[in-house]
Amino acid sequence: MNKWVVLILPLLMLTTAWAEETVKVEELVVTASRLEEPLEETTSDVIVVTREDIERTNVEFVIDALRRVPDLNIAQNGGKGKTASLLLRGASSNQILVMIDGVKVKSTTTADFDLSGLMVDDIERIEIVKGPQSTMYGSEAMAGVIHIITKKGEGKPKAEFSFEGGSFATYNPAVTVSGAIGAFDYRVTGSYYESEGISVAKQGTERDGYLNAAVSGKVGIKLGESAEVELTGKHYYDRSDLDAFSFALNTVADDLNYVQRGHHSMYSAKGKLHLLGDAWEQVLTLSAVRDLLIGTDPDTSWNNFDIDTGMKTVDWQHNLYLHEAYTLTLGGEYRKEEGKNVGVFDTEIENKALYLNNKLKVFGDALVLNAGLRYDDHETAGSETTYRLGTLLNFKGAGLRLRGGYATGFRAPTLNELFYQDPFGSSGNLTLKPEKSKSWEAGIEKDFFGDRASVSVTYFRQEYEDLVQWVMSPLFAWSPQNVAETEIKGLETTAIVRPTDAITLTAGHTYLDTEDRTTGRRLTLRPYNKANFSAGYSGEKFSVLADLMYVGGRYAQSADRDLGSYKVVNLSGTVRATRNLIFFARVENIFDEDYEEAADYGTPGLSLYGGMKLVL
Repeated sequence: MNKWVVLILPLLMLTTAWAEETVKVEELVVTASRLEEPLEETTSDVIVVTREDIERTNVEFVIDALRRVPDLNIAQNGGKGKTASLLLRGASSNQILVMIDGVKVKSTTTADFDLSGLMVDDIERIEIVKGPQSTMYGSEAMAGVIHIITKKGEGKPKAEFSFEGGSFATYNPAVTVSGAIGAFDYRVTGSYYESEGISVAKQGTERDGYLNAAVSGKVGIKLGESAEVELTGKHYYDRSDLDAFSFALNTVADDLNYVQRGHHSMYSAKGKLHLLGDAWEQVLTLSAVRDLLIGTDPDTSWNNFDIDTGMKTVDWQHNLYLHEAYTLTLGGEYRKEEGKNVGVFDTEIENKALYLNNKLKVFGDALVLNAGLRYDDHETAGSETTYRLGTLLNFKGAGLRLRGGYATGFRAPTLNELFYQDPFGSSGNLTLKPEKSKSWEAGIEKDFFGDRASVSVTYFRQEYEDLVQWVMSPLFAWSPQNVAETEIKGLETTAIVRPTDAITLTAGHTYLDTEDRTTGRRLTLRPYNKANFSAGYSGEKFSVLADLMYVGGRYAQSADRDLGSYKVVNLSGTVRATRNLIFFARVENIFDEDYEEAADYGTPGLSLYGGMKLVL
């Protein structure tokens, strides 16, 4: 594993000849402590994918932007728009909370959120907080949080038009109208994506297409000096041709008539009120999320389903700035989860929670301490208390930061795990306990050459217990049980070098060691090694980015075999023809690598895309 560090350190030393003094812009984040704070003051390990990062890659989907983060591993069942599993520090998708503009989004039947259909058109940035965050966000945040923050309208009213086309008969127009008038700001985006795609089944020959039509909007209103309201809405419809497992062939195979249709929506209203000057900030958020999935397949009985899930949440947060060195955050949350699987169950459950977090800065911000506590009362799984402790030592004169923390997390059972039943005797289990996690981490970050370069190294160790697995009874019926325990540990290394204002070089590597303590085997689809390298140039008229992703071998439990390692190289470029007109292009998988992210599922080969954006 040390070979990755050996590769990175010479890269840093080679930049000394180019190093110049530069002014570092303070980056703010909102997810780690539920309040706006400088990234360098957070005691949690946070990654930020900025709008500029996304624009340099020219990708269409959020999942493709996240695929370039070395701490994340993606397993997608086919090409664009197909179901994708996201693994953070080895944790499963249903142990990672996804939020959009502060609103929790997930399937109440599976506990995860499929990011595969979410496009990047209105994304401002993505904040990834690693390690258990249940203390701040409750269930599903037992391994971390991915927070997607969308753009606000600003400046004079304007309209943006974009179009992209390319391989697999891909067609992707979008339009945005945005601006600000006095105390009112607005942004509305509509997009359409259609592609013939590739075969979902790796050995298949039939192309499985994908269609996505989306509209989103955000409106902000300032009500004087001390109050503001923000309304957010998003809805998208998608249609996906799928392949399915063939019992005759014992693998995923062409299914000519299997189609899944989905309606996905999220709405929220957030009000902020400042009292006692700016010493007391209240944030009240009301949100509703709904997903409707319909699967049809006239050739089988098991690929037909009608699942309607929803979640309504009320969150009332108070930020008390009691001193310039001390902030107290506390609040309460009520959540109702609804789920209807036609012919299986139609039910709802409630969860109530209280939370608080203390942030203390000592000697300016040379020492930052965080301590939080949360109590959840789940209707079926009972009560759960989680906590987290974090510390940051900031030696600004030396450009050195030391982070450390310990946290606990949990995941409440899903509606499937509680209420599922089928004609063959398989059923849910109302006596399930929550899954639990505990984790500690320690990291070091160092800046070099006047912030022209930086290196960060983080070691983490996580333990999970009472994990839910479906177990077969002697009567060949399945039911979920709290039977599994796992241990995950790893080392994350990142290096960034900016030899000039226009050139950026990055390298990231994650070493992951996982074990299912009940079987002694590695966890499925978790590679020992994942590495990302990129080199980018950004000029006034022209920019280009080349990136390489390496994923090591993984064990695939579904096929009971190992998947080979692979390397994928991508290239993207942008040309600004005029102040209002931009042309862009990208090449994915330049060397046409043949690989698998998930066993027996296809991945795209060499692909070319291009388009333009016009701002009026």
